[in-house]
Amino acid sequence: MNYLLASNNVISKFPYSLEELRSDNPLTSFPWEMSAQELAEWGVYSVEEQNPPAYNEQTEAIELQPPSFIKGVWVREWLIISADSAELERRTTAQAALQREERNRVLSRTDYTQCLDFPGTDNERASYAVFRQALRDVPDQVGFPWDVVWPLPSGEA
Repeated sequence: MNYLLASNNVISKFPYSLEELRSDNPLTSFPWEMSAQELAEWGVYSVEEQNPPAYNEQTEAIELQPPSFIKGVWVREWLIISADSAELERRTTAQAALQREERNRVLSRTDYTQCLDFPGTDNERASYAVFRQALRDVPDQVGFPWDVVWPLPSGEA
């Protein structure tokens, strides 16, 4: 549970804990569990945290805001903000790296299909060669790195 210390709806400390309340008032004996009314007598209030909203992770970010007093309750809301061009570039670079890592993992799992001692037929080896080329072409897709259509080996759908 998140708490804050406030007086007249003005926050003096956030976050604030019950341990801090006890420490700030060493000559007072507090019950182990305190009701909202008992806490309010000491200026301590619980803070409700809203669930994060849906947002476009490619172009937006969310920031948890400081608590505000809304309809008699202290609440922390989320703010959706647009990512700046530097952040967009960083995200795109990171996403491209993740997609390439996945592509490389799949490629490495099929390396054996191109060896001379591959137990499959020539048609199977050729099919894997086409699949592997399609994997190498993934970064050339129009939606890369955000919208990738992963190729499937021949015979899978």
